[in-house]
Amino acid sequence: MDPATQPDDSMTGNPPVHFSQYPMSVLSLADRPHAAVPCRPVPASPQQVMGYSSHMENSDDRATSDRILKEGDMSYDPPSLPIGWIKCTQPEGALYYLHEEKHIITDLTESQQLLETSDYLLDRACQLGLPFHLDVELVITEVPGPNGRRDFGYYFVDHRQRLLFWVDDYDLSEIFSNVKGVTARDHMKQAVITQYWVHIGLYPNRRKLRVEDYEELRNTLICAIADAATSQTPLAPFDLDSITRMLDLVEKLEGSIGKENPHAVWVIARFATEFSSSRFINFSGQPFARLDAGKSIYAPHDRSSPSGSSSLIRIIDLFLFRSASGHLEELKQMWVDQIVHYPSWQKYIAKLTSDWARFTIFSTVLLTTDVGLLAAPTLGGGGGGMTAAIASVYLSIFFSVASILTSIQLTNRVNGKEYSSATSTSELLTRTSKSVFGTDSLAIMYSLPYAFLVWGIFLFVLGISLLVFSSTNHAMLASLAPLYFLLFVCSIWPSISGRGAFETFEKSWWRRSLIRGKSVHATEV
Repeated sequence: MDPATQPDDSMTGNPPVHFSQYPMSVLSLADRPHAAVPCRPVPASPQQVMGYSSHMENSDDRATSDRILKEGDMSYDPPSLPIGWIKCTQPEGALYYLHEEKHIITDLTESQQLLETSDYLLDRACQLGLPFHLDVELVITEVPGPNGRRDFGYYFVDHRQRLLFWVDDYDLSEIFSNVKGVTARDHMKQAVITQYWVHIGLYPNRRKLRVEDYEELRNTLICAIADAATSQTPLAPFDLDSITRMLDLVEKLEGSIGKENPHAVWVIARFATEFSSSRFINFSGQPFARLDAGKSIYAPHDRSSPSGSSSLIRIIDLFLFRSASGHLEELKQMWVDQIVHYPSWQKYIAKLTSDWARFTIFSTVLLTTDVGLLAAPTLGGGGGGMTAAIASVYLSIFFSVASILTSIQLTNRVNGKEYSSATSTSELLTRTSKSVFGTDSLAIMYSLPYAFLVWGIFLFVLGISLLVFSSTNHAMLASLAPLYFLLFVCSIWPSISGRGAFETFEKSWWRRSLIRGKSVHATEV
């Protein structure tokens, strides 16, 4: 930028030293004006910069200033900046400073330390022969160091290649988002590209919306819509409705192509970050890429089983009417390789919330019926002694209340913070998987409202049955018993059908023995 075109809020000062001011052969740091570097520059990533904001000062609600506006005064300009620097406000509201001529971005205000650190980093870049074209930026910010030390975090950005680079060794695993098995260099590159889009989202001002970025994101969204519409386990990080709205929003930005529009650039970068991260997590472009959300890409011995103690499920599942095993199977499908598929998780939680609301209604009706039954004269009208029928009805009341309470508590929990995002959900599942019972505990907990309701119904029917079959009218009992048995079989049929009960019967040893005995008998005849 020509100095004559500098913004009004730029005043004289010492700008940061840019590597274009120095030849390829540079002086040693000891011979330079800013040789000392009080804050050790360390490699950082945009993700780390985004997550660290403790260096920002909070507003003091006790601070006061002259709030009287003098007559005719229309000046609301902020304090002046050194020459070349521009104050930028990111669409979300974050403040940072940009030097367009020197291609340096920072949110720091310690100008002297910034000069010394940028001087050192640009010298190192010169010595290593790194790119020196106009599409390279240097970002410097403050990051926490060990033992409470304050460090300057930095990274360089090459916009032509959409890559980041550093002048020190950098451990790329810090940007792998806990994804294991990353060994290929081109796969690591995808993680760096994701960080590039995070950078664009952090600093979108004074940039033009490039047509290639727009077209790539638009095509990605179209493919994601097709995948979500035709697959039961799509890889897209959003549901179909959300992706459709995203595509509609992106198409509205077409008029901003080639123009400086920080809001349009921020939107493109925000969406591109999510889909780039999804490509990295799913090993896109690798020989063992994940092609559906429910597929694990790791070998069995490397796979972290989310099922926890399966023996616990097998035992307790008998008392929970096989609902716990169903929930556990769904959790496995949504949390593959310790990565949560959040769109599926959202649908699952919505289904659970709806089911718990219905269980609450059913339990309330059952509770009312139980209380009414206890007042019936046949049960003593509430004034008789304790019989098996009365005890059964009382237990039905307890289970009904338990179903209502667990439904209310679970509904309140899933609407809380730990279920509000993919990150918090992943942390919840990871923390649960490391507990004593693993994710079995979640499956069991989600099954409780249903199991308590079914037990309540069973005990209510048991109480009625004890009352009916205590009659001395044997003719009536003989006529009711077959019907009672038929209703019992039909009632439990939905629970056992489709859950492997018939397959288990087919493979059972006593059925094979029965068939073998019939064969022997037929041979003898």
